[in-house]
Amino acid sequence: MSGAIFSKRENNFDLLRLSLAIIVAIVHLGYLSQNPLLLNVSQLLSSEIAVESFFVVSGFLIFMSYESCSSIREYALKRVKRIAPGYVTVIIVCAFAGYFISEREAVEYFGLDFVKFLFFNLLTLNFVAPTLPGVFDQNAWQAVNGALWTIKIEWMFYAAVPLIAMMLARFNKIAVLGGIYLLSFACSSVMFWYLEQSGNTDLFLQLQKQLPGQLVYFVSGALLYYNYSFFKKYANWLLLLSVLLLIAERFGLNITIVYPLLLSICIIYAATILPYLGNFGKFGDLSFGIYIWHFPIIQSFVVWNLFENVAAGVLSLMVTLFAVAFLSWHLVEKRFLNPSSHYRVAEEESKSSI
Repeated sequence: MSGAIFSKRENNFDLLRLSLAIIVAIVHLGYLSQNPLLLNVSQLLSSEIAVESFFVVSGFLIFMSYESCSSIREYALKRVKRIAPGYVTVIIVCAFAGYFISEREAVEYFGLDFVKFLFFNLLTLNFVAPTLPGVFDQNAWQAVNGALWTIKIEWMFYAAVPLIAMMLARFNKIAVLGGIYLLSFACSSVMFWYLEQSGNTDLFLQLQKQLPGQLVYFVSGALLYYNYSFFKKYANWLLLLSVLLLIAERFGLNITIVYPLLLSICIIYAATILPYLGNFGKFGDLSFGIYIWHFPIIQSFVVWNLFENVAAGVLSLMVTLFAVAFLSWHLVEKRFLNPSSHYRVAEEESKSSI
């Protein structure tokens, strides 16, 4: 068991995840729209850091969730119920709604490419069939939902948790998690080395983004979870050290090997040490809805030239994103959760406080 001592109700994880999802959406908005103003705004943010932060949060919370389950079966069902309904819905809706954007005839649209899109995307192998016939062909990017590559990584994380937990039960936790951290970092470094040697940017960047390389962030979150008492005791000093080193990196200091841990310290500090900023869970997990829906919605706005007036386009986009995320939560995702789910409890607590 962990030594984690923090409020499981009054923390900032929900607000943090919502903020990260919005950052990813804003960055993609700039690159998908190719609007100069929106590109400038998006370049002030980093979707890469946001995704890495999501992985850190997952590492912290998923191991906590695993420990609260009585069996691997219960753990697996909780993970499937939380992710699969929303994910399957966005794939199916995009597949059929794409017909109304495509200029292809029905016979051509609903052919082999359509079947391939459904099949591989439902398996989270989005990179095999990222496009639909005649959909977003004139856009800067043709992918229907380029943000979903992380879902495959999350499933891999979830599958690895029981195995890692078994090792944690038998051996020293810091040694196990530290070893996985170093192996993951080594895999990522090898991919970057091959990238420099071969110049094949796309191939090795894609490989670096897969499980071995990205596991370092997930494990960093787990390290802080299992050593939370130590982290909490020295949180302010750890944060100061992390911020100073991250600033020093901007001036040339090579901190690559400890960067995931430094990022994790900042993220978990914001989630659990900063003052509680409110019960954002009472609205449901809108962060997941925004994350899985924003890409095709932005692509559709680009097709319809809705960013010619930037202010009106961005306002309309944000309203649409939150509305779709709200509907996704209440019509699909929420229905599959157990009554004891964090979000259901948060919603009930909100109602009782009125």
